[in-house]
Amino acid sequence: MTPEGRTPSWGASLSWQSFNVLLQVVLQLVYIRILAGLLAPEDFGVMALALIVVGVVEIFAQVGIGPSLVQFPQLTPRHVASAWWFSAVLGLLFFAAMYIAAPEFAQHYKAPVLRPVLRWISLSFVISGFSVVSRSLLVRDMNFKALTKCALTGMVVGNLIVGLGMAFAGAGIWAYVAALLVQNLVLSAGYIWLARIPVSLGCHRLGLTSLLGYGTRSTVFNLLTYTASKVDLWWVGESLGTRATGMYDRAVHLMGQPITVLGKLSDSVLFSGLSSLQDNLPEMQRVALRGMHLIALATLPLTAALVWQAEGVTWLFLGPRFEESTAIAEVLFAAVAFRALTKLGDANMRAIDGLNVGIAIKVVFLIAISAGVWWNLEQGYGTVGAAWAVVAASVLQWMLTTAWMSVRLKLKPLPLASTLRGGVVLATVVVLPMALLSWTWWAESVLSVGLALAVMMMFPSISLPRELDPQGALRQVVASKLPSARLRQHWLH
Repeated sequence: MTPEGRTPSWGASLSWQSFNVLLQVVLQLVYIRILAGLLAPEDFGVMALALIVVGVVEIFAQVGIGPSLVQFPQLTPRHVASAWWFSAVLGLLFFAAMYIAAPEFAQHYKAPVLRPVLRWISLSFVISGFSVVSRSLLVRDMNFKALTKCALTGMVVGNLIVGLGMAFAGAGIWAYVAALLVQNLVLSAGYIWLARIPVSLGCHRLGLTSLLGYGTRSTVFNLLTYTASKVDLWWVGESLGTRATGMYDRAVHLMGQPITVLGKLSDSVLFSGLSSLQDNLPEMQRVALRGMHLIALATLPLTAALVWQAEGVTWLFLGPRFEESTAIAEVLFAAVAFRALTKLGDANMRAIDGLNVGIAIKVVFLIAISAGVWWNLEQGYGTVGAAWAVVAASVLQWMLTTAWMSVRLKLKPLPLASTLRGGVVLATVVVLPMALLSWTWWAESVLSVGLALAVMMMFPSISLPRELDPQGALRQVVASKLPSARLRQHWLH
């Protein structure tokens, strides 16, 4: 465990976790692209419904123990042991509950195969129960090199070897199920090996109680976040059947990949680092402004490009069988930047325990997305209408979260708004070639990326404004990586 007064190793942590998440996203996209040619859309629909049910239950199965271990300022071995015993028992109890309840879910959705699928997938409760404490300690210590090794090993063994192997053998939906379970087993084994738990200390009520206060609020926050991210899929499943659900789910999956990158960085590096700075307001202000700038710089141009090239992106990652997903993805891609920028506010809420306000914001978000999707489906606007409701609710959530962060961290509106400037400029640079040229989608994309990179190198005020780096320390780091002496001098002066 990291000692008190820990200083976050931002550079190494961000490097390892960025490498980890980006490689995971690439491997996941390859995996899903191959599965899309081997499994039927109905299989994806059934799995989507199963994962919604299991995902909601798993939030309760941990009661926020993981986040509590990362955020708690005075962690001791007794806290750790108590958390392990508690999470292990809960994992077993929730597995038993899901095993019993699975037939009811299968009957409700009129999908008999959902019963065995739910029962097998619910083994993940047991696996997580035994490993969540070890993983949380690795996150708290910002040991992302170890986390990266575990994650990539789990994905290669689970998805690429077991999952694709079974899919090519004709196992259908069971290839997806087996891949998920094997991946979780490999991951958990790595966590447990790398972060040993003093289980012999037993479970102590006082040590557990001190963790569960924050953990309960974190559970409600995470439950609302998760529910809001799945309620649109649930409404589609209730109204339009498993095929439409499968098409919609694949579009949501594509939209979610960039958010997954930022989400995993904020849930690990940002959350852990900011937790260690929770009593240092000036440093948290600096991190928040730089974080908003960097996220906008990456996601605003990406969002613009994805919306413009939705047809090509959908064809590339889903193939011709999921052509119906294109119109849905084109709309959903507009939410990418807003969802990603919200992750920064979420990390700050969790780090300084602003979860009460965070819960209220998530309630508003959930109501907005639920009502919007329901209304669009009732009016006959189908999955595209549901996607527009998701975008509108995502904008509202970002505005509310950013307003909270501005007030709580005492950030002035003008500096906060200026952090979006670079992203807006790059988004314009990216879209112009796509709007003016009639090339293939991939050629336009390559040109746009090249122009964006050139602008970032030639104009340091866009990439790293002086107000975010008044001492010039970051500019020196960036300049040292540039390919020519002339560019390095340009950045330094």
